[in-house]
Amino acid sequence: MSAPLSYGLILFLSSFFIQAQNPTPFYENGLVGYQNSEGETIISPKYHSGSTFFEGLALVVFNDLRGFINASGEEVIPLIYEDAARFSNGVARVKKLGHYGFINHENKVVIEMIFNEAGNFENGISPVRIGKEWHFIDLSGNALTDNKYEYAKNYSEGLAPVKLSGKWGFIDRCGTVVIPFEYDQAHVFKDGIAWVMKGEKPIYIDKSGKYVKDEEDLVPGTKRK
Repeated sequence: MSAPLSYGLILFLSSFFIQAQNPTPFYENGLVGYQNSEGETIISPKYHSGSTFFEGLALVVFNDLRGFINASGEEVIPLIYEDAARFSNGVARVKKLGHYGFINHENKVVIEMIFNEAGNFENGISPVRIGKEWHFIDLSGNALTDNKYEYAKNYSEGLAPVKLSGKWGFIDRCGTVVIPFEYDQAHVFKDGIAWVMKGEKPIYIDKSGKYVKDEEDLVPGTKRK
């Protein structure tokens, strides 16, 4: 008798199955439409740009305005936004009248449009900017800490690169500095390492801030992401 599937595996397979049922974008005469897995057209090409589906919705663009469609091609969120990003953590970053905020799947504003810049939510946290200062908010729009930064990027693998007094370092979710502010550039962690630059030298470090390897040590043909 075979062993039962784990709950995690069931979730993965369900997510994979749902994603596989979503239409995929294709281009024709410079416009984007969507087709099913058999190559049949579900949504005729009529958008200037279009994303793949995330959380059941795809971001589409027409005449520089953005909105979202469902798998049936219905514009469930009208094309009224100056900028927008894919759904993540149940919300999408959108821009209207020059400011960013976040909407849910019903196009209800759940975090007010008061930000000059904003990132996507990842693991329930987003970096945002008001004026010249960056900080982090949760899905309720509340600031995680009182800390402010010159620049901030998304959390990845529990750490976020932030800039203060002209240098980059890394903080944890509580705002505690884990890797000191000593880098001239920094990117998010992936597979336990992060690309940073100190002076003119690009290197990789681990989560303790220890040197791992030079960028030129990458396998030939690979690229930094």
